[in-house]
Amino acid sequence: MKIAVAMSGGVDSAVTAALLKEEGHEIIGITARFLPYNDINDQIYKANVNDAKAIAEKLGFKHIEVDLVDDFYQNVISPFCSEYLRGKTPNPCIICNRYMKFGKLLDIAKNMNCHLIATGHYAIKKNNNERFYISASPDVKRDQSYFLYMISQEQLRYTIFPIGSYSKNEIREIAIQKNIPVKNKPDSQEICFIPDNDYISFIEKNTSNLPPQGQIVDISGKIIGHHNGIYRYTIGQRRGMGISSPVPLYVKEIDPEKNRIIASTKEELNVFGLETANAFDMKMIISGKIKAKIKCRSTQSPFYGTIERHNDRFLVQFDEPQSGISPGQSAVFYDEGNDVLGGGVIEKTF
Repeated sequence: MKIAVAMSGGVDSAVTAALLKEEGHEIIGITARFLPYNDINDQIYKANVNDAKAIAEKLGFKHIEVDLVDDFYQNVISPFCSEYLRGKTPNPCIICNRYMKFGKLLDIAKNMNCHLIATGHYAIKKNNNERFYISASPDVKRDQSYFLYMISQEQLRYTIFPIGSYSKNEIREIAIQKNIPVKNKPDSQEICFIPDNDYISFIEKNTSNLPPQGQIVDISGKIIGHHNGIYRYTIGQRRGMGISSPVPLYVKEIDPEKNRIIASTKEELNVFGLETANAFDMKMIISGKIKAKIKCRSTQSPFYGTIERHNDRFLVQFDEPQSGISPGQSAVFYDEGNDVLGGGVIEKTF
């Protein structure tokens, strides 16, 4: 079988390619240039693509490069900045997976007559004779199922995750055993287009019309301070408020219409439910009410709640109050077997 492997130059995609090659498949490694052109990004991309080429040469398969810089900016970077300016906390990796890795890159693979595209995600693909779906990796710390809930049935049909059932330690061991060139390469934890993790500076450099300064108010509406732009704050944030108070204050809500930050005590951060801006189904078409486990951040321990579909949105009621949940993040639903049922981008909390 002819399989395209999305290669970042890291150990996960390298082992993905190695395992498939060992199974006898014809492999084509593809490294996509997503990052905008500048000196820092050029250096990052050059290092990664050189690693990918070294892997392909070592394992004996073809490798190509594709330029998706404009598509990435339009589909990922621009919406990321826009959402922050609206007081939301977006997750660009989820959008990238849907529109870039399993969108544009999958199209390229099909155009090369590849039967499938493979990635180094820690997630397991399954099917129940009716639908394809994703299940969480047994390596809880590495599980990436949260980032994949937006992938369509058509995209999943042509996608495989060869290392999904492995742990990170096992992948490292395989890389060492096979003497893969990047066997000791460290993992990248930051958002790829913000390598220094400085969101604020990135947004300021890539946005011409920044929100002005505004008021910080308490939950009764009393003015207690001023902020330097709502994009500088996230729900649950404590530091950087610049407010003198006898008790610690946190960002409870961001109101873009009134350009203000609502601050509260830690106890007042709790929310009891949420509404999503859209609705994605994976293992099942969610209709009526269902009980499920819910994650609103990739690293969050799942909690229980009731999900109800309202046309193209989900209403979610939590069994117990939760804190630190921000509009712009995604609510992803799991069953008891850790299979992804569906999810949506959080529009508002209650």
